[in-house]
Amino acid sequence: MYLNGSEFHWLDNEEDIQRAVTKVIEEYKKKRGFLNGPYLTGDSFSNVKNNLVCALVNREDNEEVLKYIPHIRYYDMVAYFLIFITVDGESYVRTVVNEDLDRWEVKLQDVLETAKSNIDLNPPVIEMVEIKDWKVISVPIGNTFGEMLQSIKSHQEQKNPMYVLSNQSGLYGASNMIDNHLLGQISESCNDSLLILPVDIHEIILIPSRKNRTSIADWKAVIHALNIENKGVKLSDLVYLFDRADKKLYVAKNDDFQA
Repeated sequence: MYLNGSEFHWLDNEEDIQRAVTKVIEEYKKKRGFLNGPYLTGDSFSNVKNNLVCALVNREDNEEVLKYIPHIRYYDMVAYFLIFITVDGESYVRTVVNEDLDRWEVKLQDVLETAKSNIDLNPPVIEMVEIKDWKVISVPIGNTFGEMLQSIKSHQEQKNPMYVLSNQSGLYGASNMIDNHLLGQISESCNDSLLILPVDIHEIILIPSRKNRTSIADWKAVIHALNIENKGVKLSDLVYLFDRADKKLYVAKNDDFQA
């Protein structure tokens, strides 16, 4: 239940605020049964295990709330977990908290492995980044993940290819960073290692490293500028490299970004 951006402009007097409140209450009543159902309340691990997914968030900016959320450190980020449900094309999420693991009687590693196995719940989506009419846009390159990988192969000779990696819902897509198998498939299609720019918690930018002509220092400056604007969705202050040879993720350095 939320108000979309187009509705904010009329919340400037008591009558309009009351209209907004009424709308939220009506939406809540319509969805109350589902939201209080076993999937999102998480009464047992068996009810939620097929709906667990990973998400990434900046560690430093979320230290206080992370006291109450099971998580795993990942560079300057942390991976945590969501119960993710899609009904009638609309997505719902609830964050897994410490009390959930106690109630489910499961270990953090069990939750991690379960969430990583649920990639088909919110499948990865790759789009090509293009500049058109002085605007940066994302262009679809396939309907299935296999078609997307094949399209990347066909772009190997392109001068400056860049891709955005997210997922089908467009929510928390940066969590694909923790999937080395997935990044390995993309790097093989590129025939190259991947420079990774953590744009925000929902998506990351991938650049074939040998075709990158920008220094890591300059990319860090870009990330810093984005993070000033990305309050609430900031992910990382670093630039990363996924090495095609050893299938591992590293913090990128100026002397190895073209590995």
